[in-house]
Amino acid sequence: MEESTFPLPYQIACIVLTALFVLSFSISREPRQWRRLYQSLFQRDEPISVNKNKVIDEKLKTYGIAIAMVFLVADVAFFVAGITYRDRIERNQKTTEEWYRIQELNKVQGSSQGRGNGGP
Repeated sequence: MEESTFPLPYQIACIVLTALFVLSFSISREPRQWRRLYQSLFQRDEPISVNKNKVIDEKLKTYGIAIAMVFLVADVAFFVAGITYRDRIERNQKTTEEWYRIQELNKVQGSSQGRGNGGP
C-alpha cells in the first residue's frame, strides 16, 4: 500500500485547528453576542453591569484575536508538515550509499554547469 501524500492525522488536525480558528476569530469579532449567550446560559441570577460587560467585551476581543492567531499558525504548521510528510519519510529511509551517490551526482552536475556558463 502506497503512503498517502497528505496523511489522515494531519488532515484531521488541520480541520480541527481551522474550526477552532474560525470559532475564536468569530468570538473576537462579535464579543457582545457571545457574552450575552454565555450570560443567558450560565449567569441568569447575577445582576447586569454595563461597565463590567464593556470590560469583558474588550478582553474577549483582545484575547480572542491572539488565540485565533495561535490556532492559525498551528494550522499552517500542520498543513506544511502534512504536505512534506512523504519527502521527509523518504529522506530518512535513504542509506549512506544513496546519500553518497546523490552528493557525487550534485558535484558532477555543479561542475558541468560551471563550465557551461563560461567558467574555467
